[in-house]
Amino acid sequence: MPGKKPGRAAGRGPSPQGSAPRRAAPGGGRRRQPRSPGQWPASSCDCTACRQACLNSPGWFLPDQLEPLADHLGLSLREVFRRYLAVGTTLMPDGRSRHGVMPHKLRDHMAPGSIWRLEELAEPGRCVFYDRGRCTIYPVRPFECSRMLHSRVQGAERLRHWIVERWTPARVKPFLNWARQRRQAGRTRPEE
Repeated sequence: MPGKKPGRAAGRGPSPQGSAPRRAAPGGGRRRQPRSPGQWPASSCDCTACRQACLNSPGWFLPDQLEPLADHLGLSLREVFRRYLAVGTTLMPDGRSRHGVMPHKLRDHMAPGSIWRLEELAEPGRCVFYDRGRCTIYPVRPFECSRMLHSRVQGAERLRHWIVERWTPARVKPFLNWARQRRQAGRTRPEE
């Protein structure tokens, strides 16, 4: 079409190269579920809501974030899981329970490297990486932490579900196996 620049949707500004223009979702303009990490807005703040999340409900990692975390800490991935992480369980919109990996929540009755059930996740617990009012792994913090949605409960639930959808059975399997091995070895309580 003469005068029209390629890659632009009418009145919408530049569209990502190789993608179709965005259209409003059926039913009145509801936003579509983001398909890539870059479509979730990053945030960086130190507000009360962010600190409360660190003290009560740590954010979850994407699968591709764990190797950089291990490199940052100078440990093997298995050792990072054993010392600092846990497998979390969440209920998806279709009613299925799914797993993902999150920082361990510091609580008396659970050890790092465990599998947390829904009712255990509902109890507050400080993130293992939150120390003296700051995140000790900030450059490699969990994706969910870097996308704090400040009081938007539905948005936060969608974000958690989006993260957990990336944890395919093959990607979460080694962590489930390590947690089960730990439990079978009788090390489900915090180490002294």
